[in-house]
Amino acid sequence: MPNHAGMLPTVTTIALAVLVLWVPGGLVALATGLRGWSLASVSPLLTYFVAGVAGPWLWKIGIPFTPVTFCVYTLAVAAVFLWLRRFSRGGEPPSPWTRRADAAVALCLLAAFAVGFVVLFRAMGGDLNAIPQDWDAGYHANGIRYIADTGDGSLYGTSRVNWYELPGGLFYPNAYHLVGSLVYTLGGAPVPAVLNATTVLLPGLLALSLAALVRHFGGRAVTAGATALVAVAATSATYDNLWRGPLLPFTVGLAFTPVLATVLDRYLRRPSPDTGAVLAACAVGLLAVHSSTLFGGILFVLPMLVQRWWGTWSTARRDLVALLPPMAVGGLVAVPHLFGALSVSGNIALVDWPSTFPVSQAVGTLLTFQHVTARPQIWLAVALWIGLFAFRRLAALRWVAGPALLFGAIFVLTASFSQPWVAKATSPWWNDQFRLVALATVPLCVVAGHGVAQVHDLLGRRLRVPLVTSAAALGVLVLLSGGLYVRANEVQAHRAYGYTAREDQSYVVTKNEVLAMQELGGLVKPDERVLNDRNDGSLWMYAIAGVHPVAGHYDGSLESPDVFTLQAHFRDYDTDPKVRAAVQHLNVRYVLIGRGFVREYNRRATGLRDLGGADFLAKVYENEDAVVYRLVGPESAAP
Repeated sequence: MPNHAGMLPTVTTIALAVLVLWVPGGLVALATGLRGWSLASVSPLLTYFVAGVAGPWLWKIGIPFTPVTFCVYTLAVAAVFLWLRRFSRGGEPPSPWTRRADAAVALCLLAAFAVGFVVLFRAMGGDLNAIPQDWDAGYHANGIRYIADTGDGSLYGTSRVNWYELPGGLFYPNAYHLVGSLVYTLGGAPVPAVLNATTVLLPGLLALSLAALVRHFGGRAVTAGATALVAVAATSATYDNLWRGPLLPFTVGLAFTPVLATVLDRYLRRPSPDTGAVLAACAVGLLAVHSSTLFGGILFVLPMLVQRWWGTWSTARRDLVALLPPMAVGGLVAVPHLFGALSVSGNIALVDWPSTFPVSQAVGTLLTFQHVTARPQIWLAVALWIGLFAFRRLAALRWVAGPALLFGAIFVLTASFSQPWVAKATSPWWNDQFRLVALATVPLCVVAGHGVAQVHDLLGRRLRVPLVTSAAALGVLVLLSGGLYVRANEVQAHRAYGYTAREDQSYVVTKNEVLAMQELGGLVKPDERVLNDRNDGSLWMYAIAGVHPVAGHYDGSLESPDVFTLQAHFRDYDTDPKVRAAVQHLNVRYVLIGRGFVREYNRRATGLRDLGGADFLAKVYENEDAVVYRLVGPESAAP
């Protein structure tokens, strides 16, 4: 895009995103006694918890969400956690790994973060300012800019860029946007760069969560390291949801779902105020990132509880009683989110995606790590099959087969059956195959990592040097998979930044359209809106230039009468008084027409066709992809 992000802005923006993710949550985690791998994996989720709770509650008492108020709120939360620590007994259990094992896993995680970064950064064309082209990205970009501009941290604020005519707005969990607004405000990078700075971290965050999960449940270091590498290689785990949508908050929540299992088991092993506070905070953090994530997290941990309670139902009764305090506290803290989620729950079941796979193909998708890619990820599949064959050796981690089986079954239902009850049962995930296959893939990564560990053991019988054996086992995985499928995943992820089904159109938002938006930034007054076509990508004008569009998202549901009038009849401005009244009500002075469309079947809105010869418009800017008009004539004068 214009103003291509150079190396220094790229590095500083990503570094700032890392600091914002780990430092605030890390301070809270330290206050409650977390250390080591637990500290590293839990801290980012605690940051989303603090931001996700601070935004709505501060707004309710009239305080804007800014870096300063967020810092004050973080210190207050850390102080509460530190106070709770005084009433707790015990500490972190000793590490099951040697220092050499810790170092080896750390190297695997560094490699995992590097692989995720390389895949996604190359998919962006080496430009952190690249604009994700699909449906959801514009909403998230505008939401981040809106919070930074207004300080509105409410759960209805991000919707106001599009549904500004709707009293009260629409609920949308906003922890992702709140954290993004901090990176944007502190660093000053363009909003697309802020989106991408977090995105490039997501595969590595999933790898970190899974490695910490393996360690917590007494798994071997080689299993943890292999799991981390499998996680960043598996297309369905993250990359598919980062080009299609991109489903950014969902993928953030998915990366932290294994953390819920870790902190839940930690609390049940040592029920106390500090461990309970971390459990409640992580659960609320998942809810604040995305409404479906906590529900998915609960289903993820249910098999763990079944394994823990199997044959000892007295333990189950004790655990259920122990869970009541953190559940109650978490519920109180998350009251705004719970009421908000209930306010939209009736609409979720209406979404029903086509079911296109036969059952055999749907099952094969899970067993071969192939959803919509051209080829199966056969070497990950081989590792998975070995892990399944040696399943009993997973010991305390055997429960991970439970969420894989559960979400895998739900995925098969969604992919293969179109009955109405299936759509209703899967409505928490919008009946979406991409979300459900990702939820199933995450635990399968652990089983595949266990399979690599079995290869490690086989090689160990011949090599007899632990370090060489580990390097050989992981090296075999990397080499056979072509560098952990970097190229295949790059091609898949690139669809977010330049792919549409139409051959004559590679982008929804082109470089030239961005130039037109930036031109508008110098023309439009703060209280004016720019008329635009809902489907041509021009909604990005707010995130890019701070200019308010008439249509702020591709979603036209609940469209106000005036917005509908302009979309359908604006070209009749000189003859239709209703159009002129809508223009005056929305204070429209400029029009932006872009080239591409978000979907191949979209056509120019009827009211915005053939404006070139309209005598009530004057062309003020034009390039090969965009044109800007200004309303002229006595009716266009500002009231």
